[in-house]
Amino acid sequence: MGVREVPLLGDQHTALPTISLMSVWEYVGIPMIFLYTALIAVPHDMVEAARIDGARSWSLFWRIKFPLIAPQFALIVILTYIWTFNGFDIVYALNGSAPGPNYSTDILGTLFYRTFFGSSGQVADLDLGATIASVIFLIILITTAAYVVVLQRRIRTYQL
Repeated sequence: MGVREVPLLGDQHTALPTISLMSVWEYVGIPMIFLYTALIAVPHDMVEAARIDGARSWSLFWRIKFPLIAPQFALIVILTYIWTFNGFDIVYALNGSAPGPNYSTDILGTLFYRTFFGSSGQVADLDLGATIASVIFLIILITTAAYVVVLQRRIRTYQL
């Protein structure tokens, strides 16, 4: 009995999850470096004082370390959210401008590319392409601004 080969990019049910896992692997390095540098910047005096007071490792992280690295964590969340909209490169590298099996790997970036530049026999539509790019920009702008406003309110409540 041989090994069954699964066409991960050729099946509409597995194509987008496969590309998503590849994207996670591609973009995991920078957030890990940010978190690592934030964690090593936590003052050792605070950690040692919490340990002397009897804090266990889990409460030490959530009550001492995480509040101190929260600004870096917020930055990582914002950057990761913006980078997800730049997922065009990996989809294009794996599928070209074609939207994958039954449009299963079509994201806003590839839709913009196919519409604005035209591909696979599709005529370029500059107006619709510019509209798609504007919608992508507005989605990123509104959600990032809302996240920052909510984050600023939380920070103000902690400071009072």
